[in-house]
Amino acid sequence: MVNQKEEKVSDFKEKELWKSYSLAKGFSQKIAKGGGISIVFLIKGSVEISINDGEIHIINSREMFITQDDYSYTIKALRQSQIMTCLFHIETLLSEQAFINELVPLCNKNKETFIKLPVKEMIFSFLSLLQRFMKDNINSYYFFDLKRQELLILLFVYYSKAELAQFLYFIISENIRFKEFIINNYLNVRNVQELAALANYSTSGFIKRFQKCFKDSPYGWMQKQRARQILNDIKQGAKSLQEIAVEYKFSSYQHFSKFCKKQFGFPPTEINSYKKMRVE
Repeated sequence: MVNQKEEKVSDFKEKELWKSYSLAKGFSQKIAKGGGISIVFLIKGSVEISINDGEIHIINSREMFITQDDYSYTIKALRQSQIMTCLFHIETLLSEQAFINELVPLCNKNKETFIKLPVKEMIFSFLSLLQRFMKDNINSYYFFDLKRQELLILLFVYYSKAELAQFLYFIISENIRFKEFIINNYLNVRNVQELAALANYSTSGFIKRFQKCFKDSPYGWMQKQRARQILNDIKQGAKSLQEIAVEYKFSSYQHFSKFCKKQFGFPPTEINSYKKMRVE
């Protein structure tokens, strides 16, 4: 039986960062706009991808491509196929900012709407091992989030800057500096108004640009990021709960406790106790 606390935390953390599934020959499904950005790996088989019910591309075994949030896709299996997907967030990409800075100047030269790349041998080996972990039912968001970061590093190791600038164009080119600014500063402000002022925007102009970049409201996004950071700090156990409350600028420990209960379903003391119980 699944522990209710584990279930609530898993729900909050979007546990399916990675997916692996088989497609029977002839299978067809449309993926609507707004599904997020994912890297799609065709492990074996062959599929046809239709973009916005128009442009068509064929993806063969050991090739990969990226789905964009603003596009709709229809996937049709031309043969029995095996696919893996990795849900990507801008936060993950910006964690390797030194690498990204090297790609930004190259992005202006690469504006194709669809780019696919071969899955190189070391990436394929990484994916094969990850499939094994998934089959073994490892149920840890943090483990799979680390694997997502590991994938990003491997891409920078095994592909050229020119290849990655093309492949990641739609993620890193548009408003990249604005996104970088948000990632670096959202924890230093108390509300959306302060962040807008820090970015030299009116509040309404800031909200409009933010929603275009992040596909979420500034307040909703900031609350989610703050909650993820807090949950990670609690589970790591390196800081006391009081220290965490002070670090994240809660006016009182009671306010901090209410925030945790609203976001995770139970107060910080129970999260901490559950973490210790699991480790022991």
